[in-house]
Amino acid sequence: MNDLRQGRGKKMKKALSILIAALLIAGMFSFGCVAAEEISGPSKPAGYVLPIMMNARETRECFFANGTPITIQEPKADTAGWVHDAEIQKSLRNGFSPKKRPGTGAVISWEEGKETRFVYVSGHSKVFGGSLDASVKADVQITVRGRNVKKAFPNVSFLFGGGYNGDVDGNVTITLEESQMMYVYGGGYNGSITGDVLIQSSGENWSLDLVGGGLASSGTGNAVADVGGNVTMDLRGMMISYMDTLVCGGLAESVSEYTTQANVCGSVSVYAEGRNVYQVCGGGEAYCISEGCGYPTADVKGNIRLELRDSKVRYYNKEVAVLGGVFAGGLAHFGKANVGGDCEVIVANTVFDDEALGVILGGMAEGASAVANVDGNINGQVFPDSNPAHVISGGITHRDGTAEVYGKVSHGDGSQ
Repeated sequence: MNDLRQGRGKKMKKALSILIAALLIAGMFSFGCVAAEEISGPSKPAGYVLPIMMNARETRECFFANGTPITIQEPKADTAGWVHDAEIQKSLRNGFSPKKRPGTGAVISWEEGKETRFVYVSGHSKVFGGSLDASVKADVQITVRGRNVKKAFPNVSFLFGGGYNGDVDGNVTITLEESQMMYVYGGGYNGSITGDVLIQSSGENWSLDLVGGGLASSGTGNAVADVGGNVTMDLRGMMISYMDTLVCGGLAESVSEYTTQANVCGSVSVYAEGRNVYQVCGGGEAYCISEGCGYPTADVKGNIRLELRDSKVRYYNKEVAVLGGVFAGGLAHFGKANVGGDCEVIVANTVFDDEALGVILGGMAEGASAVANVDGNINGQVFPDSNPAHVISGGITHRDGTAEVYGKVSHGDGSQ
C-alpha cells in the first residue's frame, strides 16, 4: 500500500498521495489488489495497526467504519495530552492508545445498540467509510466535528468515503462541520461506490487536497475506484489558510505498469466558496508518474457544473510547475480525463494571482498519450469582480497532448 506524496511533472504540479504496499503486522491480510468478498451489510467498525508509510512518515493506525455511520471529533485533552472526557475514556477500545499530543488526533464514535462506542486515532491515521478487502452494502455517513482548525496537526491525514480494495453498494455522505484534514476523497481507495457521493461543509475547514471521487493507485495490479452515480460538493464557509487542489471528479494514478481508473459515471455539481487553491478541476485527474507507466483514466460521463465564489486562485512556480487555473474539464498527464456531457463554470468575487493561468473552458492534457476532451458544450460566466488574466475558450495542451472541445464554447460577463 503506497502512501507517498508526489509532486507533479513539468507544467502540471499536483500534490499526490501514492500509498506504499505493506502487510498487516499479524500477516492476516495482504495489501495488494485483491478481489472483494461478497457484499454484506454494515458491521462493527474496526481499527488495525498497520506499518504504512504516509508522506515519508510511518503511521500505524487505520480505521474502517464498515458501513456504520461514524463521527470524527476532536477530543478534550489536558496539557499532558491525555484524553479526559470521562465517557470517552471509559469506552475507548480497539487497542489504540488514548495518549495524545495536545490538540492533535481525533476520537471516532458510533452507535452499537443503545451504547456509544469510541476509539482514539492519531492525526496521522487513515479512516475509511467502507471495509478492508471486502465490499459492504450500506449508505456511508461520516461527520467530522472539530474545535481548533488552526493547529499544527490534522485530526486525520486521509479520509475516504469508500473502502480499501472493497466496494460500497450505496451512497456516501461526508459532512465537514469543522475539521483539520489533510486529504479527503468522496470515494474509496481501489474500491468503487455504486451510488452518489455528497461532500458538504460549513464553518472553518482546513485541508490540502479535496477529491469528489475515488483514488485508484496500485503497484501490484489493475485498480478501479469509480463512482457509479453523481458527485455533489457543497463547500460553504471554508475560509481556510492553505489548500492545494480541488478535483471534482476522481483521481487515477499510475505508479507502475498496471492500469488505474477513477471514473464518475454520472454528473458533477460543485458549489465552492472561500477557497484558497492552486487549481480547481471540474472533471477528474489522470496522472502517470512516468511515460512508461500504465494508463490512468479519470472520466466524467455526465455533465459538470462548477461555481466558485469568494476565493483566491494562486500561482505556484517551483522550477517546473505552472498552476493557478480553474478548469471546466479534466486534467490528464499521460492519461485520459474526458467529459462526456456539457460544462458550466461560474466564477465570482475571486482573486487570481497575476501569473495564474486563469479560467480554462476545457481540459488540460500533457504528453503525447494524454487526452482531456469535452464532448458537449461549455459555458463560462466570469463576473467583473474577478480578475483572471485569461479566459481561454477551449482546452490547453503541453507536449503534444489532446484537449478538444467538440461542442460550442461561450463565455461572458456573469453579471449580465
